[in-house]
Amino acid sequence: MVQTENNLPDSSRVWVYQSNRAFTQEELVELKNELDQFGASWEAHGTKLNSAIEIYYNQFIVIFVDESGQEATGCSIDKSVVLVKMIESKYGISLLDRMNLTYKTDDAVENIRMADFQKLAQKGQIQNTVTVFNNLVISKAEFISKWEVEAKDSWHANLF
Repeated sequence: MVQTENNLPDSSRVWVYQSNRAFTQEELVELKNELDQFGASWEAHGTKLNSAIEIYYNQFIVIFVDESGQEATGCSIDKSVVLVKMIESKYGISLLDRMNLTYKTDDAVENIRMADFQKLAQKGQIQNTVTVFNNLVISKAEFISKWEVEAKDSWHANLF
């Protein structure tokens, strides 16, 4: 079970962006500053969004929004996607490629193409008990309890 740094309610909406590689320590310092600046000014219809942006395993950017006071609207969500695209361009990474999967081996985090993961799974080189990252979670509660799960308990089970 993952621990979050923010105090937003468990009902908060979540978006998980997975990089195809880990950020370097130098990149992390700069990236955290950029994410903090974005979060401090992120609004929907002129109202500040109660949000938090956190980085996990040096390669997952997770955006949390407590929508109890102000919902994230289409325009505000578009602004977050513009931010993600800017990060992709600046750091030469991919954050929006849904064919990229990540799983854990011991304490390492491995990136792999979905088709390659499926081939390894079907050959028995990856077991359905491997810890995977379910980036389809939609709330903070799900993020905490269902983001890091065994493949058999996620949509990844379809790849075996």
